[in-house]
Amino acid sequence: MNLKRREFIIGGAALPLALFSARAIAQETPKESAPPKPGSEPARGAPQDGKLVQEFVGAGHRNLPRVKELLAIDPKLVFASWDWGRGDWETALGGASHIGSRDIARYLLSQGARIDAFCAAMLADRNATLALLAAHPATATTKGPHNFTLLYHVAVGGDVAIAQAIQPLLPAGTPDYNQALHAAAREGHLPMTKWLLENGVTDPSTRDAFKKTPLMTAREKKFREVAGELERHGATADL
Repeated sequence: MNLKRREFIIGGAALPLALFSARAIAQETPKESAPPKPGSEPARGAPQDGKLVQEFVGAGHRNLPRVKELLAIDPKLVFASWDWGRGDWETALGGASHIGSRDIARYLLSQGARIDAFCAAMLADRNATLALLAAHPATATTKGPHNFTLLYHVAVGGDVAIAQAIQPLLPAGTPDYNQALHAAAREGHLPMTKWLLENGVTDPSTRDAFKKTPLMTAREKKFREVAGELERHGATADL
């Protein structure tokens, strides 16, 4: 009886010891994480505030101080796009690019914004723009925010060499030249104005979204040489 009781006690003590040893081994052995399921998505937070995105994209056109303030609130706004309607998506960098706000564009790029052909053309970054055209010729006819063409952004930048590289990739009779003339006149780029007038402009008196002709814009900004060049090609400023 005593022997059996002793055996029972020893056996009972051995059982917890075995469990402890098994647990210790399990803790020391790293578990392999389960592979992600095909097609699964990582957990994501809430979408960005729409009003903040809209304000940021709007500020990206001309308001550098506000751009900096909003990025301090949410640094990831630098990636945000806003749909102005009917799929007219635009980033703050896109706004800075078609307006020609180089200081804002460079600041956004320094904060991680994703450069594209439109921005590169506006900054007259010849290497980047020509590399994109060489890799993907369709870049020449791709439309940016508000339907502004690549040639329009080139005219904002003022680099005639980029315009010459785009020319063979544009279809005959394209209105891209007429649209780009507005940008050249607004920026006061005389060589670009001359090149556009001589290489594809079909109507030097087309009107922009503000009902202005290139000549009206050049006169308002007192770009006299640009205005004179436009006049020599028959441009008018009639209302």
